[in-house]
Amino acid sequence: MALTKKQREELKNKFGGRCAYCGCELGSKWHADHIEAVKRDIIHVGKGKLVTGEMTRPHLDTIGNMNPACVPCNTNKSSMSLESWRYMLNHYRDVQLLRDSTHARHLHRFGLIEIKQEPVVFHFERLEVCGG
Repeated sequence: MALTKKQREELKNKFGGRCAYCGCELGSKWHADHIEAVKRDIIHVGKGKLVTGEMTRPHLDTIGNMNPACVPCNTNKSSMSLESWRYMLNHYRDVQLLRDSTHARHLHRFGLIEIKQEPVVFHFERLEVCGG
């Protein structure tokens, strides 16, 4: 669904002009994220793939199923559910970060970064707990 300018502004302000997920302040470049993905048709052509843009779940293309998201969060979340994305973020922290990044391991060794074993809580969830 193409959002009107007014709908887009209202969506941006849904959480005080902040990304629903990480809480960063949204500038002029931000995405309207489908909370539950509308999923798009993918056609495999040779070794590549082509996204046609046709929605396989068009009933989810509503403003009520959208959150304002910064570009990095929306890109990383992709078409995952919130729980799948939360699991993936935990996996990045618990398995991949120190295993796959020599830079991160070195910074961790020098005490310059700290890996916290706290659960992933999205910005909008913190607001709900606080009554915001």
